[in-house]
Amino acid sequence: MPAWLRRIAERSAPAARRRRAVPAPGRAARVGWWAAGALPLVGCLTSFPIGASKPTIAVPGVGYQGGFAAGWQHPLNQPAYFTWLSNAMVAGTSLTLAARRTAPTSDAFWAVRTAGLGSVMVTGIVYNGLLRGMEQDTALYRFNDTLQHIVNPVLAPAVWAAFDPRGQITGRRAGLAAVIPLVWAAATLVRGARIDWYPYPFLDVPRMGYRGVGVVLSVVLAGFSGLLGVLGQLDRRLAVR
Repeated sequence: MPAWLRRIAERSAPAARRRRAVPAPGRAARVGWWAAGALPLVGCLTSFPIGASKPTIAVPGVGYQGGFAAGWQHPLNQPAYFTWLSNAMVAGTSLTLAARRTAPTSDAFWAVRTAGLGSVMVTGIVYNGLLRGMEQDTALYRFNDTLQHIVNPVLAPAVWAAFDPRGQITGRRAGLAAVIPLVWAAATLVRGARIDWYPYPFLDVPRMGYRGVGVVLSVVLAGFSGLLGVLGQLDRRLAVR
């Protein structure tokens, strides 16, 4: 077919047919995604027996008085922690990539994937920079802590850089990804005012006030947005290579 005729045919074809297909992932990619999904899943699941056997950590000096005793309520409260949410997003999207023959193409999936990557890195930075030392001295807790706060914040972006299809972090998807931590923060503050408990001391509204907590959240969200920008730049560079 002459080149000019082929160009006309491509222009008249549906957009979905013109789009270059993403190659099927190889064995190494699937192994990487399974590992990057299974480990945060284990971290999320082991949070439940920890909650069942231990109450919420009593942080000295905070202004809120609520909390959860060991038992059925504390395990149900685990998704309130940003650590749990970030690891759950990484687990779900990584296992989806590992199980499918081809990668999803929806904005929703890649927004959650992007949010999970940014969130788990923020989790590692904030926890190890500000909250380290609040651990409970049990073997299961130390195992869970190592997975969720050390291993997964490094493993998830490494597997993404090595195996994820390129060109998936667009401005639209990064914007959608940023909505997730905003919704979590809003829901946490509303819930905290009702139950007089917050998952982290830097969200201590009774002591810091909404203005002080807002400043902290603005810094964290700015860091999150910066990480998404770095991921987007790296995604484009890797696509060129």
